[in-house]
Amino acid sequence: MSAHHRAKIPDCALVGVIASIDELRLATRMRAPPDLFELRLDHLPNLRESQLLKLRRPLIITARHPAEGGKKLRTGRCDLLLKFLLQAKFVDIELRSLRELREVWDQARRLGVGRICSFHDFEGTPQPAVLHKKMLCARKADADVFKVVTRADTLRDLLTLFEFLWSELSSMRLCAMAMGKFGPISRLFFREAGSFFIYAPLRHPLHHGQLTFRQLRGQHD
Repeated sequence: MSAHHRAKIPDCALVGVIASIDELRLATRMRAPPDLFELRLDHLPNLRESQLLKLRRPLIITARHPAEGGKKLRTGRCDLLLKFLLQAKFVDIELRSLRELREVWDQARRLGVGRICSFHDFEGTPQPAVLHKKMLCARKADADVFKVVTRADTLRDLLTLFEFLWSELSSMRLCAMAMGKFGPISRLFFREAGSFFIYAPLRHPLHHGQLTFRQLRGQHD
């Protein structure tokens, strides 16, 4: 097991998202990299393990479901995730995919890889009761972190997501962020409010409302 795999993760860790070879090259030469990198394997299906050797931070791996913002793959997500599981500090699997990717979920537990259970809503922000129910499902599945990302185009959406984060933090580790109009402020505000991770694309935003790593790091330097 690598030193990066054992590395302690700080509270409210900043995650740099790698979704292209261009961003992977950038990640290998960063003088002040984020706390972790997330590998979007659905964007990098032909990635080789040797290409990760120069990354100087622990890894989150995910191959996002198309219904939650992922790219369609010719190969199976299960095999792709298993291929890189030994290099990972965390694996992120959507709540909807826990059954389909049960082999990855169980193998991660056996290997001591942290398990993030995620939920993404690109249409809006569900009511707190809906988010609470999904969190309970993640907790029942023994997730180490429940990650929720919703679309917040109104202040009410943002406050609903904040209320969920603030009221449920005592239940388990939570990561909460928004897309849409109030996405940028959520990524600044929720980091201070106790979100376990805050994500930022290294160079190219994948969705409206994301701040790049440089933009987010600039706000905190």
